[in-house]
Amino acid sequence: MRLFFKYLALHLKIELEYKSSFIMTILAQVFYILAELITIIAVIAKFELFDMYSIYEVLFNFSVLWFGYACMEFIFRGFDLFSQLIVSGDFDILLIRPRSLFIQIVGSKIGYEKIGRLIVITGLFIYTIAHLITNWTILKALLLLFVLIGVCAMYLAIFIFGAALSFVTIQGLEAINIFSSGSRQVGQYPMQIYHKAVIWVFTFVIPLTVVNYYPLDYLLDRTTNIAYVFMPLLTFILFILSLIAFRFGVKKYTSTGS
Repeated sequence: MRLFFKYLALHLKIELEYKSSFIMTILAQVFYILAELITIIAVIAKFELFDMYSIYEVLFNFSVLWFGYACMEFIFRGFDLFSQLIVSGDFDILLIRPRSLFIQIVGSKIGYEKIGRLIVITGLFIYTIAHLITNWTILKALLLLFVLIGVCAMYLAIFIFGAALSFVTIQGLEAINIFSSGSRQVGQYPMQIYHKAVIWVFTFVIPLTVVNYYPLDYLLDRTTNIAYVFMPLLTFILFILSLIAFRFGVKKYTSTGS
């Protein structure tokens, strides 16, 4: 962990070399996330979906998914840009260093420019929960913790799967965005508006519904099934599979040459 914090400090020092640019980038990210939110609200209002779903249900879906995505872009950006290490040959250097390969990849890129998104989304999540939940219980508090952990594990797994594919394709695959950005776009809207086949895909292929759709039912007292509390932790199955795939890729890696 000491090495991880050193990476954090080093990348922050680099960003602060150009303070004005850094601040402008953060502000741009804030305006970006606000524009996304306004767009979602406008679309739902246009189709009069607020008669079926409250604004806080929409904000919950939006804030949960963006929280996980923003955290991963901030801390684990190295896996998202992993193909650059393969193409440049820098991954070979990481392999011969006597340090954790995982930490070195994480430390190769820290997305401080994404911190603006994270700040806005965290505030939005707190605001939403304060209005969404009227009767707090220990299980609901635990569920919210599992939701945040689960959504981070889901997006990290997608990033790692993308990194694992880079061992085969060398260049990064835009197809991975179907699962990362694509799942985020789908999940921002109430899942009830989609066909059952879509819900099935985003439950058993990309476990999106287990971090926003089903937990919301428990938070709003639509169900008392305690299994819903632990459902977000199912995303760790995808996370474990991604680690296995990445480890397999490392074993088969033979360098890309000069």
